[in-house]
Amino acid sequence: MSYIALLRELRMAEILKEYVCTKPFNYIDAQDNTLWVCCPSWCPSNLIGEAKSHYNVNEHWHGDIASDIRKSVFDGSYSHCNKKVCPDLSQLINTGKVPSSFLSKKDFKKKYNISSIEDLENFEGLPEEILFGFDRSCNLKCPSCRADIVTNDDPESDAYKNKLHLLNSIEKHFSKSLRRMMITGSGDPFYSKIYRDYLINFDVSKYPNLQDIQIITNGILLTEKMWGSLQANPFIKTIEISVDAGTKDTYENVTRLNGNWDKLIDNITFLSKQSSISNMIFSMVVSQYNYKEMHTFYQTIRNIFEGSSINVDINYRQIVHWTASSYTIEDISNISVFNPIHLKFKNFIEEFNKVRILPKVSHNFHHLKEFYDK
Repeated sequence: MSYIALLRELRMAEILKEYVCTKPFNYIDAQDNTLWVCCPSWCPSNLIGEAKSHYNVNEHWHGDIASDIRKSVFDGSYSHCNKKVCPDLSQLINTGKVPSSFLSKKDFKKKYNISSIEDLENFEGLPEEILFGFDRSCNLKCPSCRADIVTNDDPESDAYKNKLHLLNSIEKHFSKSLRRMMITGSGDPFYSKIYRDYLINFDVSKYPNLQDIQIITNGILLTEKMWGSLQANPFIKTIEISVDAGTKDTYENVTRLNGNWDKLIDNITFLSKQSSISNMIFSMVVSQYNYKEMHTFYQTIRNIFEGSSINVDINYRQIVHWTASSYTIEDISNISVFNPIHLKFKNFIEEFNKVRILPKVSHNFHHLKEFYDK
């Protein structure tokens, strides 16, 4: 290891001991047969351990694996975390800017009344934020996510009944503590029968502390008619739409197979006029296939929301490998244009420099700051 690399490692260790990520103490990602305290790509430790299709969320939230993760963020090792892929860790390590999900060790101890390993082992808190990821049903077959369209389960099938059990388990154990819900990180909430029915028939009485439902969708089925049918509508303050393209051709033929660009733009235009929505996030997972459209993507969204009262953020992310995607690990390596060894890396930096300093832009390319325009 070079002297400069050693200094970086020492600085990283130093700064990580100063701050505690709060996600393992207030956030949960509920999947079909796995459970996480962060995005599985950022903190790849499944709280369940062995796959189970019929599980109790509370049991694993207070289990040994969850406790080990909490210890690792408290002692500063972050041994369960991917420090390069996690956007918050990347930001903290490479820029020194403290993400909203982090607290100084002093503030953390005060807020959670935790000062020792024993306190961590006796942690009794419940999650305040949850991501519904247990149904992968989706009307699109984006290659970065899945090999084909994932259809809805038959309501009489064991698979559907297991998901319904999980939804009931979440309501039973966590509904009173939840302040924020995100639906969904795995498919589309308006194609999925279980999520769509849940949002249409939402029972607010079960969620006394709920403040915000964040919808994560591809946007194709979020029409004016769908929006008007949702009992959960008053709580939907944030909508994130994953687009991954700046042009109709790339959207429909490369990144969003089975998608309809014109319908998407119509739906986004309708949403831009809804005063009940506070925030909208538009994301682009960047690869060799779309990096030249980063600025076009930004400008298209900003033009639609010109004059709107809604806060709009544009988010750029690295493409990562998902086991269910149609891309192999080798494919991902070949199209990771943001990798300094990629043949088109310099071209990527030129394009990225056009958008990274624009208003309302966020990204997880902080580890590349030495390559940015000065």
